[in-house]
Amino acid sequence: MTEHIEQLVTEKPNPNTQRLDELSPLEIVQIMNEEDQKVALAVNKELPKIAQAIEVIVNQLNQKGRVIYFGAGTSGRLGILDASECPPTFSTTDEFIALIAGGNSAVKSAVEGAEDSETLIIEELKALKFTS
Repeated sequence: MTEHIEQLVTEKPNPNTQRLDELSPLEIVQIMNEEDQKVALAVNKELPKIAQAIEVIVNQLNQKGRVIYFGAGTSGRLGILDASECPPTFSTTDEFIALIAGGNSAVKSAVEGAEDSETLIIEELKALKFTS
């Protein structure tokens, strides 16, 4: 897997944002807004697949399944936020779990290289008695 990490878009600099420090505040927020719009358009293209995934997840939850969020850095922190908001928002209990690369210390501080480990997550899943 590690041989493909460098091919991910998330591992490459965004050419549209490389000169932010040279731009005015208005130019910065315009670029950020343009980049944010790309997310909404990408999500829109995948709505049928997202709806299908929701149906599968609901079915699994109805069979006492769990939703486990995996992430590193900001994506891991967002997974923690989302999982922790499920109980008050949707009246869930412990079926939403979040794991962040680097463990709990990575919530507050960056743990460099943790996202590239192929073994750490396996150990955390074993601890959760993950089966499928």
